[in-house]
Amino acid sequence: MTDKQSIQVDINRATIEELVTIRGIGPNLADRIVEGRPYKEFQDLINVQGINEIKLAALLPYISLGKKPVRKAAPKTTTPIIKDDQPEPIAKVGRTEAFVFLENRNERQDAAFIVLGGFVLGLIILLIRRSRN
Repeated sequence: MTDKQSIQVDINRATIEELVTIRGIGPNLADRIVEGRPYKEFQDLINVQGINEIKLAALLPYISLGKKPVRKAAPKTTTPIIKDDQPEPIAKVGRTEAFVFLENRNERQDAAFIVLGGFVLGLIILLIRRSRN
């Protein structure tokens, strides 16, 4: 895996290989970004499957829309109203979504299960060691 870069990439001209160097963009997402060109504003990226407002905010430091790097404030997000019959959203850390670097919900769920499984396994090992003493 290559090092993720911190310089800005022009999303309207970059190749898939260049887009993949941006933290948070994998090959599938890069392909969808290329298919959705051209982009007039950063907000247009929200129409790409796999990019929401939170992910766009994380990508802004690494992308541009032309020759000059354009700095825009992160999009304002509103707190969704959760009704009693709706499940709670995925855990959030501050204003960023946990596991934002993963491209889709299934990958985030798999990562959460791996973390939870590691915690449970560690707890079992700890209990076994204590029972031997």
